[in-house]
This record gives sequence, structure tokens and C-alpha cells, in this order.
Amino acid sequence: MVYKISLSSTQGTGKTTLATLVSGELKKRDVEACALAEMSTLAQEKGLPINEQTTREAQLWILHTQFATELAHQARTAPPKYEVVVCDRGVDNYCYLKRRFGEDEYALQMTLGHLRHFPYDQIYVLPIVNDTLGRGEGVRSTDRIFQQEMDTAIRAFFDNQRIPYRALPQPAAEDRFREEWVKIIVNQTLTDLEKGGLTR
Repeated sequence: MVYKISLSSTQGTGKTTLATLVSGELKKRDVEACALAEMSTLAQEKGLPINEQTTREAQLWILHTQFATELAHQARTAPPKYEVVVCDRGVDNYCYLKRRFGEDEYALQMTLGHLRHFPYDQIYVLPIVNDTLGRGEGVRSTDRIFQQEMDTAIRAFFDNQRIPYRALPQPAAEDRFREEWVKIIVNQTLTDLEKGGLTR
């Protein structure tokens, strides 16, 4: 079985960078790991609208593609066969559809069904951080009100659906490369895989 991590949060919190750092740290410890790209980046490359101007079709494409990509990496029979997959987002993508168009039974059941049949071993929720790492990659909106609304919506969705998650702490001002977050996630992953923790 592939160990699956979801990095979830509102936009512009440093998920993409964190996914790369975590997978890199795991590889240093002989764990075959990979970081999955955020689907909104792929959607934008295909000309689909995202952020505040998104469409239902675009958000459904993001949801479908997220889940299909996760399954493709879990079901590999050819090398590399991953031990750990670090997902840049996950079911929190549903919250963007819900905010724009309201509750969508089809998308909701797809999301909850994916969680039920292909659960994440750990879901980490990142806080909003006001520094250079938290500005994103120019894909997601930088509107602070929208960012805060989505942070609230994502946490409420997890709480209302009783989806367990671990909220990462606010990093220290000098921790620009999120060493504390990396250590938390890598330690938990190695412990769950029974490979021992990160000591430094």
C-alpha cells in the first residue's frame, strides 16, 4: 500500500514548496516518494478558469484529475513504485466549487467516496502565513479576503464531515523554509512506516 499525505489549505500558504521539501527529505532516507502537482496549475495551463472566476466544469475537472492522479500513483506496477505520495491539495478542492456554486451533491459524493475508498494516511492543514514563501506561485488568487474565506471554509468542511486532520503550527519568523513543518511531517511519516524519526 502507498502511504498518502494531503497538504490542504487555502491558496498561497506554501503547499507546493512544502510538498517538494517533504518528498526530498524522505528520499534522503531511502523512501521512494514523490510530490504531486497542484491540479489548478494544470487547469490553468489548459485554459480553464480558476480562483474567483472558476466554473463548475473547471472545478469538476480539478476534482476528477486530482483523484485520478492519486490513483495512478498508488496503482503503479512499473518502477518507480512509490512508498509515499505527497499530494498538493486533496479533497479541499471541493471547497472551491462549493464556495462559488453552493453544495453540489455529485461533487460532494465523489469527494467523500474517494475519501472512503482511497483515504489519506495523514491530512495536514497549513495556516495562512504572511511572508515570501506564502505568496504562492502566481496561480492561485492573492486576494487576502478570498484567502481567509477559503481557510475558514476548508477547516469547516473537514470539521463538519468529521474528516481528521492535523493543523500545522504558525512557523517562527526565522523559519522561512518551514523546517518545523518538514520535521513534523517527515517524523510522522517515518514513524507510520516504522522507519524511525528525523533526528536533526
